[in-house]
Amino acid sequence: MKKSLLISLLICSNVSAQWFNPDAAFSTKDNEVETMLITWKPVENVQQVCQNEYKRRGHGGFNYKVDACAFWNFATRTCTIYTKKNPTLHDVGHEIRHCYQGNYH
Repeated sequence: MKKSLLISLLICSNVSAQWFNPDAAFSTKDNEVETMLITWKPVENVQQVCQNEYKRRGHGGFNYKVDACAFWNFATRTCTIYTKKNPTLHDVGHEIRHCYQGNYH
């Protein structure tokens, strides 16, 4: 039991390390568009704003904490990013990637 738990934890930590590695390269071949109008809105309560916008678009709520979110429309080539007032470069870059590649994860 302990051995299988340890193996599971190691696999999860390896996946997490790759998932959140800010230096990890990714392919741009999956970009849906080349040009996108991006609006960036820093907000006080990013969790609440993202949750409200997600629900407004007909989805259920997030069941996890978010530090930022993006809502894109490939037809109109527009994307709105919401972040906290002092986001990390990873937060912003991650959401910009959503603008071009949609729900890539």
